[in-house]
Amino acid sequence: MHAKGSFLFTKIVPMSHLNVLPPVFTLLLMIAPVCAQESKTFTSNELITLALESNPQVLAARDQSRAIRGQLSIARAIPNPDFELNTGQQRSVTGPLSTGNVSSWSVTQPLDMPYNRFPRVNAAEANYRSAEATRIAFEVETISKVQQRYYELLRREAELKAADEDYNLTKQIRDRMQIRYDVGETARFELIRAQTEFLNAQINAESSKLRVDQAKGQLRQVVGHGLPQNYSVLAQTPKIEELPSFPVLLAEVQAQSPELQKAKADVEASESKLSFEQNSRLPKLSFKAQQYNDPNFVDRLYGLVVSIPIWDFKGGQIAEAQANASKAKNQLNAQNQSLEQQLEFAYKLHQMTSYQVKILDQQVVQLAASARRIAEVSYKYGERGMLEYLDAQRTFRVARNDLIKARFDLASVSTEIQRLRATPEWLAKIESGQQ
Repeated sequence: MHAKGSFLFTKIVPMSHLNVLPPVFTLLLMIAPVCAQESKTFTSNELITLALESNPQVLAARDQSRAIRGQLSIARAIPNPDFELNTGQQRSVTGPLSTGNVSSWSVTQPLDMPYNRFPRVNAAEANYRSAEATRIAFEVETISKVQQRYYELLRREAELKAADEDYNLTKQIRDRMQIRYDVGETARFELIRAQTEFLNAQINAESSKLRVDQAKGQLRQVVGHGLPQNYSVLAQTPKIEELPSFPVLLAEVQAQSPELQKAKADVEASESKLSFEQNSRLPKLSFKAQQYNDPNFVDRLYGLVVSIPIWDFKGGQIAEAQANASKAKNQLNAQNQSLEQQLEFAYKLHQMTSYQVKILDQQVVQLAASARRIAEVSYKYGERGMLEYLDAQRTFRVARNDLIKARFDLASVSTEIQRLRATPEWLAKIESGQQ
């Protein structure tokens, strides 16, 4: 019967259906790899590299640095000479002078005097150093933002994992209490309490999923649209290093901070600009050679062309340069004070957060876990009620969540200190990203 049924089935299949099967199979083969494609997993360094390659602010800062480098080449260039060539005819009207063609030429070479050249080149070099410091500052800021969002995503994923564990545990407790209530072994009050804990855990789990999606969106916004929507990150333990004393740390920041290096370069550029404007009141010299040819004789002349500032003493330009130099110095002082305040705040926060992580990890969470285990065992043997077990469970969850938050807060503040220091590790990432 089975064989006959199979034969009859193959016999009654229309040929038109068989013609449709190959395209259908082809479509399924095309769709299968797409459906089976998994989200790509990125490490922290891969996210940083991707951000440095696609961040618009970083790309604009690099373009600005190249533009300033072109201005430096302009400042170092030697002035071009001026050539003049004239030709015509000479014809005597009243005397016996010969008639014929006449011509003249002249060459004027402006002299780039040291008192003008050196301040101009020094100002351009300082502007280039300022542009490079700005570029590095943007890239360091980008690395900091990527790491901050990366740690934020890891924190939300850790909270989601803990919330799922709470959900499964409270669900088991709720189901157990329902059975006990159905057989009359417990009161309705304890069942309601267990149901309440289960609903709270369910809400927390759903909220944790939403926070994970938000953190992934924020990370993608920082990295750029080169990061696919369906992605995941490789969970890495935050690297927390021991910090030196505050004076040593402050000295490192003052020596390595790109914001401070930019402010110092702006001061040098403004001072060089002021020197250039002051020296502009000195005479400008040019070497000139000329020759005049006519049918009777040839004149050759050599000399200097002097441009003397008789009417314009550069008063307005000098006043503007003085104001800009004073402004740059004040901005340097303000930047120095701001960095010191930011570092002091981050340093104190690092100490406080480190202490919180130590106490929570070594004492609070362990004590809460022990209390939960004791309450669970006591509840199983009927020595304690469900309410006490739920209270112990809730205390453990709060302590565990506080530890998760404190650990990633410590990673966040460590990242902020690294940003202020512009650590050599980050600078190496920047150079490798450019290559």
